[in-house]
Amino acid sequence: MEIQNRITIEMGRNIPVRFGSESSGSEHSAGEESTDLSDLVKSFMEKNSLKEDSIVNDNDDGELEWYDYSEKKKILQEIFGDFAYDNVKEKIRREVEVAYELVGGDRSSSEFKRLVMSRLRERGFDAGICKTRWERNRKFPSGDYEYIDVNYGGNRYIVEISLMAEFEIARPIHQYASLLDVFPFVFVAKVEDLKRLVRLMCTAIKDSMKTMEMHTPPWRRNSYMQAKWFNSYKRTTNQVPTTKSIGFQPYNCTHNFGSKFAF
Repeated sequence: MEIQNRITIEMGRNIPVRFGSESSGSEHSAGEESTDLSDLVKSFMEKNSLKEDSIVNDNDDGELEWYDYSEKKKILQEIFGDFAYDNVKEKIRREVEVAYELVGGDRSSSEFKRLVMSRLRERGFDAGICKTRWERNRKFPSGDYEYIDVNYGGNRYIVEISLMAEFEIARPIHQYASLLDVFPFVFVAKVEDLKRLVRLMCTAIKDSMKTMEMHTPPWRRNSYMQAKWFNSYKRTTNQVPTTKSIGFQPYNCTHNFGSKFAF
């Protein structure tokens, strides 16, 4: 109804008003007037569609967009290096490092992640495999992603091996490459820390590619990257993937945290 009213107002501004049989210039047939009206409506809808597209962009970076690279690197180092203040995070990291040495195969495969998850469960952690899935829209293509999480003490930790690979881009500028250099091989962090990291890295990606006069691909934009870890997900604890669906749930839903003790 709102769009119809806006169209009516717009049409009223652009269509000349006629009284009786007077004409304001060239003559038009009824069919031509109908075509003009149709073109006006189409033009109005296209114009507003472009406005919506300009709103639905990755412009949610906030203050991070204005940080220079030295500030960005400092933030990353804080996220990566706070093990001294979170002993649970440190214990998870150590167990993942041991599992990495014990588990063979393709490190990026789903099977490898499930074996690492199983190893964590054997060591007493409430670990699981989380799979996100998203549909294609006008911002980015469809896709899915799997990662490991651990619930402990009311907190949810995201576990990634070689997280740096998720942020690799073509022809990075030196400043951007220096950010990748501080990434640890085994990454463990709370959800809010990973979310801040993703936003920070996506602003840096946009800046690097703009400097190189390159277009930022949809799969390296903030919206797409956020979808990997923060979309609705299905969590399983099976070592072997199952076809039985247990439904997707919001990433911030309530779990039975700390059901197993790791130390």
